[in-house]
Amino acid sequence: MLDINALAGTNWNYDFHELCNFGKDLKTGRPGLADYANRTKPLFAKLADRWSPELHAEWLQRHYLCLKLVMGATLQFGTAENAYRHNLQMAVPYLSYYGMFNAIRANILSSPRSGWGKNSLTIGHEKAIEAYKNEISLLLSPDEVEAEISLFVKAKRGRELFSYRFPSKGAPGRGGFFIYPDEAERFARVAAELALFNSFCLGAAIERKFGKYGEWDGYLVDDRELSQMWEHALKGSLGDDDYIHVDSADEHRVKKIARSLRQPLPFVWMIGEGGVEDFFEAHGPTEDAEDAFDPDEHWDRLLELP
Repeated sequence: MLDINALAGTNWNYDFHELCNFGKDLKTGRPGLADYANRTKPLFAKLADRWSPELHAEWLQRHYLCLKLVMGATLQFGTAENAYRHNLQMAVPYLSYYGMFNAIRANILSSPRSGWGKNSLTIGHEKAIEAYKNEISLLLSPDEVEAEISLFVKAKRGRELFSYRFPSKGAPGRGGFFIYPDEAERFARVAAELALFNSFCLGAAIERKFGKYGEWDGYLVDDRELSQMWEHALKGSLGDDDYIHVDSADEHRVKKIARSLRQPLPFVWMIGEGGVEDFFEAHGPTEDAEDAFDPDEHWDRLLELP
Protein backbone atom coordinates (compact mmCIF):
# COMPACT_ATOMS: atom_id res chain seq x y z
CA MET A 1 0.00 0.00 0.00
CA LEU A 2 1.30 3.43 -0.94
CA ASP A 3 1.60 6.17 1.68
CA ILE A 4 -0.46 8.86 -0.05
CA ASN A 5 0.26 11.57 2.52
CA ALA A 6 4.00 11.00 2.20
CA LEU A 7 3.79 11.27 -1.59
CA ALA A 8 1.79 14.50 -1.36
CA GLY A 9 4.02 15.87 1.39
CA THR A 10 1.23 16.24 3.97
CA ASN A 11 0.07 14.66 7.20
CA TRP A 12 -3.69 14.97 6.67
CA ASN A 13 -5.87 12.10 7.80
CA TYR A 14 -7.70 10.71 4.78
CA ASP A 15 -8.03 7.14 3.47
CA PHE A 16 -7.68 6.72 -0.29
CA HIS A 17 -9.14 3.49 -1.68
CA GLU A 18 -8.02 3.38 -5.32
CA LEU A 19 -4.80 5.40 -5.58
CA CYS A 20 -3.01 3.37 -2.94
CA ASN A 21 -3.01 0.44 -5.40
CA PHE A 22 -1.16 2.27 -8.16
CA GLY A 23 2.47 1.56 -7.47
CA LYS A 24 5.14 1.64 -10.16
CA ASP A 25 5.23 -1.46 -12.39
CA LEU A 26 8.13 -1.73 -14.83
CA LYS A 27 6.72 -4.82 -16.52
CA THR A 28 3.50 -3.12 -17.59
CA GLY A 29 5.00 0.34 -17.98
CA ARG A 30 2.89 1.85 -15.22
CA PRO A 31 4.51 5.05 -13.88
CA GLY A 32 2.58 4.82 -10.61
CA LEU A 33 1.50 7.47 -8.15
CA ALA A 34 5.05 8.32 -7.03
CA ASP A 35 5.99 9.29 -10.59
CA TYR A 36 2.71 11.18 -10.96
CA ALA A 37 3.52 13.11 -7.77
CA ASN A 38 7.04 13.87 -9.00
CA ARG A 39 5.60 15.33 -12.20
CA THR A 40 2.84 17.27 -10.46
CA LYS A 41 4.27 18.69 -7.24
CA PRO A 42 6.87 20.93 -8.97
CA LEU A 43 4.03 22.61 -10.88
CA PHE A 44 2.23 23.38 -7.63
CA ALA A 45 5.53 24.58 -6.11
CA LYS A 46 5.88 27.09 -8.95
CA LEU A 47 2.29 28.15 -8.33
CA ALA A 48 3.06 28.66 -4.63
CA ASP A 49 6.09 30.83 -5.52
CA ARG A 50 3.82 33.36 -7.22
CA TRP A 51 0.82 32.93 -4.93
CA SER A 52 -1.40 36.01 -4.82
CA PRO A 53 -4.94 37.08 -3.91
CA GLU A 54 -5.94 36.42 -7.53
CA LEU A 55 -4.55 32.87 -7.52
CA HIS A 56 -6.13 32.27 -4.12
CA ALA A 57 -9.53 33.27 -5.53
CA GLU A 58 -9.01 31.12 -8.64
CA TRP A 59 -8.18 27.98 -6.70
CA LEU A 60 -11.01 28.50 -4.25
CA GLN A 61 -13.30 28.46 -7.27
CA ARG A 62 -11.61 25.43 -8.77
CA HIS A 63 -11.78 23.46 -5.54
CA TYR A 64 -15.38 24.39 -4.80
CA LEU A 65 -16.37 23.21 -8.26
CA CYS A 66 -14.36 20.00 -7.78
CA LEU A 67 -16.28 19.27 -4.60
CA LYS A 68 -19.62 20.12 -6.15
CA LEU A 69 -18.97 17.97 -9.21
CA VAL A 70 -17.90 15.03 -7.05
CA MET A 71 -20.99 15.39 -4.87
CA GLY A 72 -23.13 15.62 -8.00
CA ALA A 73 -21.52 12.49 -9.44
CA THR A 74 -22.01 10.73 -6.10
CA LEU A 75 -25.71 11.56 -6.25
CA GLN A 76 -25.90 10.36 -9.85
CA PHE A 77 -24.35 6.99 -8.99
CA GLY A 78 -26.62 6.50 -6.01
CA THR A 79 -29.61 7.31 -8.21
CA ALA A 80 -28.33 4.96 -10.94
CA GLU A 81 -28.02 2.08 -8.49
CA ASN A 82 -31.50 2.75 -7.17
CA ALA A 83 -32.87 2.88 -10.72
CA TYR A 84 -31.13 -0.39 -11.57
CA ARG A 85 -32.60 -2.13 -8.51
CA HIS A 86 -36.09 -0.90 -9.37
CA ASN A 87 -35.89 -1.78 -13.08
CA LEU A 88 -35.82 1.82 -14.28
CA GLN A 89 -33.60 0.77 -17.17
CA MET A 90 -33.78 3.97 -19.18
CA ALA A 91 -32.22 6.08 -16.42
CA VAL A 92 -29.19 3.86 -15.70
CA PRO A 93 -26.90 4.53 -18.71
CA TYR A 94 -27.54 8.28 -18.59
CA LEU A 95 -26.80 8.60 -14.87
CA SER A 96 -23.77 6.31 -15.01
CA TYR A 97 -22.19 8.18 -17.88
CA TYR A 98 -22.69 11.63 -16.42
CA GLY A 99 -21.33 10.48 -13.08
CA MET A 100 -18.15 9.50 -14.94
CA PHE A 101 -18.11 12.74 -16.93
CA ASN A 102 -18.52 14.95 -13.87
CA ALA A 103 -15.72 13.12 -12.04
CA ILE A 104 -13.48 13.77 -15.06
CA ARG A 105 -14.43 17.45 -15.00
CA ALA A 106 -13.45 17.64 -11.33
CA ASN A 107 -10.13 15.99 -12.12
CA ILE A 108 -9.34 18.48 -14.89
CA LEU A 109 -10.19 21.49 -12.72
CA SER A 110 -7.86 20.20 -9.99
CA SER A 111 -4.84 19.83 -12.26
CA PRO A 112 -2.06 22.42 -12.52
CA ARG A 113 -1.73 21.34 -16.16
CA SER A 114 -5.20 22.71 -16.94
CA GLY A 115 -6.01 26.34 -17.58
CA TRP A 116 -8.73 28.38 -15.93
CA GLY A 117 -11.63 30.22 -17.49
CA LYS A 118 -14.76 29.57 -19.47
CA ASN A 119 -13.13 26.90 -21.64
CA SER A 120 -12.33 24.79 -18.61
CA LEU A 121 -15.72 25.41 -17.04
CA THR A 122 -17.66 24.47 -20.17
CA ILE A 123 -15.35 21.78 -21.51
CA GLY A 124 -17.04 19.36 -23.90
CA HIS A 125 -17.06 15.60 -23.76
CA GLU A 126 -14.33 14.93 -26.34
CA LYS A 127 -11.92 17.54 -24.98
CA ALA A 128 -12.58 16.38 -21.44
CA ILE A 129 -11.66 12.77 -22.11
CA GLU A 130 -8.56 13.85 -24.03
CA ALA A 131 -7.43 16.03 -21.12
CA TYR A 132 -8.16 13.22 -18.66
CA LYS A 133 -6.22 10.77 -20.81
CA ASN A 134 -3.20 13.06 -20.53
CA GLU A 135 -3.58 13.09 -16.74
CA ILE A 136 -3.88 9.34 -16.20
CA SER A 137 -1.07 8.66 -18.67
CA LEU A 138 1.22 9.99 -15.91
CA LEU A 139 -0.21 7.38 -13.52
CA LEU A 140 -1.28 4.25 -15.40
CA SER A 141 0.27 1.89 -17.92
CA PRO A 142 -0.60 2.32 -21.62
CA ASP A 143 -2.91 -0.71 -21.46
CA GLU A 144 -4.63 0.60 -18.33
CA VAL A 145 -5.09 4.02 -19.91
CA GLU A 146 -6.59 2.43 -23.01
CA ALA A 147 -8.97 0.36 -20.87
CA GLU A 148 -10.13 3.44 -18.95
CA ILE A 149 -10.72 5.50 -22.09
CA SER A 150 -12.49 2.57 -23.77
CA LEU A 151 -14.82 2.24 -20.79
CA PHE A 152 -15.67 5.93 -20.97
CA VAL A 153 -16.37 5.73 -24.71
CA LYS A 154 -18.63 2.72 -24.17
CA ALA A 155 -20.48 4.59 -21.43
CA LYS A 156 -20.95 7.56 -23.74
CA ARG A 157 -22.46 5.30 -26.38
CA GLY A 158 -24.63 3.62 -23.78
CA ARG A 159 -25.92 7.03 -22.69
CA GLU A 160 -27.69 7.22 -26.06
CA LEU A 161 -29.11 3.70 -25.84
CA PHE A 162 -32.62 4.81 -24.94
CA SER A 163 -32.38 8.39 -26.20
CA TYR A 164 -31.88 7.43 -29.84
CA ARG A 165 -31.82 3.65 -30.36
CA PHE A 166 -34.33 2.24 -27.89
CA PRO A 167 -33.52 -1.48 -28.25
CA SER A 168 -36.52 -3.75 -28.65
CA LYS A 169 -34.95 -6.35 -26.38
CA GLY A 170 -34.22 -3.92 -23.58
CA ALA A 171 -31.16 -3.58 -21.40
CA PRO A 172 -28.04 -5.77 -20.94
CA GLY A 173 -28.71 -9.45 -21.42
CA ARG A 174 -31.70 -8.60 -23.55
CA GLY A 175 -30.01 -7.07 -26.56
CA GLY A 176 -28.95 -3.69 -25.17
CA PHE A 177 -25.64 -2.51 -23.76
CA PHE A 178 -24.51 -0.05 -21.14
CA ILE A 179 -21.89 0.30 -18.44
CA TYR A 180 -23.12 -1.04 -15.13
CA PRO A 181 -23.18 1.50 -12.25
CA ASP A 182 -20.45 -0.29 -10.27
CA GLU A 183 -18.04 -0.21 -13.25
CA ALA A 184 -18.76 3.46 -13.86
CA GLU A 185 -18.40 4.26 -10.18
CA ARG A 186 -14.97 2.60 -9.94
CA PHE A 187 -13.82 4.68 -12.95
CA ALA A 188 -15.13 7.87 -11.35
CA ARG A 189 -13.57 7.08 -7.98
CA VAL A 190 -10.11 6.96 -9.55
CA ALA A 191 -10.72 10.36 -11.21
CA ALA A 192 -12.09 11.86 -7.99
CA GLU A 193 -9.28 10.54 -5.79
CA LEU A 194 -6.68 11.82 -8.21
CA ALA A 195 -8.37 15.23 -8.11
CA LEU A 196 -8.27 15.14 -4.31
CA PHE A 197 -4.60 14.12 -4.39
CA ASN A 198 -3.93 17.19 -6.54
CA SER A 199 -5.56 19.40 -3.93
CA PHE A 200 -3.39 17.72 -1.26
CA CYS A 201 -0.33 18.62 -3.33
CA LEU A 202 -1.40 22.26 -3.67
CA GLY A 203 -2.08 22.54 0.06
CA ALA A 204 1.32 21.01 0.81
CA ALA A 205 3.06 23.42 -1.58
CA ILE A 206 1.45 26.42 0.12
CA GLU A 207 2.40 25.08 3.56
CA ARG A 208 6.02 24.62 2.49
CA LYS A 209 6.11 28.16 1.18
CA PHE A 210 4.25 30.02 3.93
CA GLY A 211 3.79 27.68 6.90
CA LYS A 212 1.05 25.36 8.09
CA TYR A 213 -2.61 26.35 8.14
CA GLY A 214 -3.09 29.17 10.63
CA GLU A 215 0.59 30.10 10.79
CA TRP A 216 0.22 32.93 8.30
CA ASP A 217 -2.63 35.32 7.48
CA GLY A 218 -3.23 34.10 3.94
CA TYR A 219 -5.64 35.99 1.70
CA LEU A 220 -9.27 36.95 1.91
CA VAL A 221 -11.32 37.35 -1.26
CA ASP A 222 -12.52 40.94 -1.56
CA ASP A 223 -15.93 42.00 -2.92
CA ARG A 224 -14.70 42.43 -6.49
CA GLU A 225 -13.10 39.00 -6.54
CA LEU A 226 -16.12 37.52 -4.82
CA SER A 227 -18.33 38.93 -7.57
CA GLN A 228 -16.10 37.32 -10.21
CA MET A 229 -16.07 34.10 -8.23
CA TRP A 230 -19.85 34.04 -8.19
CA GLU A 231 -20.00 34.68 -11.93
CA HIS A 232 -17.44 32.03 -12.90
CA ALA A 233 -18.14 29.26 -10.46
CA LEU A 234 -21.91 29.44 -10.35
CA LYS A 235 -23.01 30.98 -13.63
CA GLY A 236 -20.25 30.22 -16.11
CA SER A 237 -20.16 26.51 -15.33
CA LEU A 238 -23.53 26.08 -17.02
CA GLY A 239 -21.99 26.94 -20.38
CA ASP A 240 -24.97 29.00 -21.53
CA ASP A 241 -24.73 32.77 -21.38
CA ASP A 242 -28.44 33.11 -22.08
CA TYR A 243 -29.54 31.02 -19.13
CA ILE A 244 -28.60 31.80 -15.55
CA HIS A 245 -29.59 29.45 -12.75
CA VAL A 246 -29.14 31.42 -9.55
CA ASP A 247 -28.80 29.06 -6.60
CA SER A 248 -29.09 30.79 -3.24
CA ALA A 249 -27.52 27.82 -1.42
CA ASP A 250 -24.50 27.99 -3.70
CA GLU A 251 -24.22 31.72 -3.22
CA HIS A 252 -24.28 31.31 0.55
CA ARG A 253 -21.61 28.58 0.49
CA VAL A 254 -19.31 30.46 -1.84
CA LYS A 255 -19.49 33.64 0.23
CA LYS A 256 -18.83 31.70 3.42
CA ILE A 257 -15.84 29.92 1.88
CA ALA A 258 -14.43 33.10 0.37
CA ARG A 259 -14.59 34.92 3.69
CA SER A 260 -13.24 32.15 5.88
CA LEU A 261 -10.63 30.12 3.96
CA ARG A 262 -7.39 32.08 3.69
CA GLN A 263 -5.31 29.32 2.09
CA PRO A 264 -6.05 26.12 0.17
CA LEU A 265 -7.32 23.02 1.92
CA PRO A 266 -8.14 19.64 0.37
CA PHE A 267 -11.48 20.34 -1.25
CA VAL A 268 -13.21 17.44 0.47
CA TRP A 269 -13.27 19.51 3.68
CA MET A 270 -14.23 22.90 2.20
CA ILE A 271 -17.85 23.12 3.34
CA GLY A 272 -17.84 20.77 6.32
CA GLU A 273 -20.35 18.13 7.32
CA GLY A 274 -23.23 20.60 7.52
CA GLY A 275 -22.71 21.79 3.94
CA VAL A 276 -22.47 18.24 2.62
CA GLU A 277 -25.59 17.23 4.54
CA ASP A 278 -27.52 20.21 3.16
CA PHE A 279 -26.55 19.26 -0.40
CA PHE A 280 -27.74 15.67 -0.18
CA GLU A 281 -30.83 16.44 1.88
CA ALA A 282 -31.90 18.92 -0.81
CA HIS A 283 -32.31 15.91 -3.12
CA GLY A 284 -34.13 13.74 -0.61
CA PRO A 285 -37.64 12.33 -0.94
CA THR A 286 -40.53 14.77 -0.76
CA GLU A 287 -42.93 12.12 0.58
CA ASP A 288 -42.47 9.35 3.13
CA ALA A 289 -42.12 5.94 1.50
CA GLU A 290 -40.32 2.82 2.65
CA ASP A 291 -38.49 2.27 -0.65
CA ALA A 292 -37.82 5.94 -1.45
CA PHE A 293 -34.31 6.83 -2.62
CA ASP A 294 -32.39 8.43 0.26
CA PRO A 295 -29.31 10.42 -0.89
CA ASP A 296 -28.02 10.54 2.70
CA GLU A 297 -27.09 6.87 2.40
CA HIS A 298 -24.71 7.53 -0.51
CA TRP A 299 -22.28 10.23 0.69
CA ASP A 300 -19.16 8.09 0.50
CA ARG A 301 -19.57 6.37 -2.86
CA LEU A 302 -16.64 8.25 -4.41
CA LEU A 303 -14.85 10.16 -1.65
CA GLU A 304 -15.11 10.06 2.13
CA LEU A 305 -17.04 13.25 2.67
CA PRO A 306 -17.14 14.69 6.21
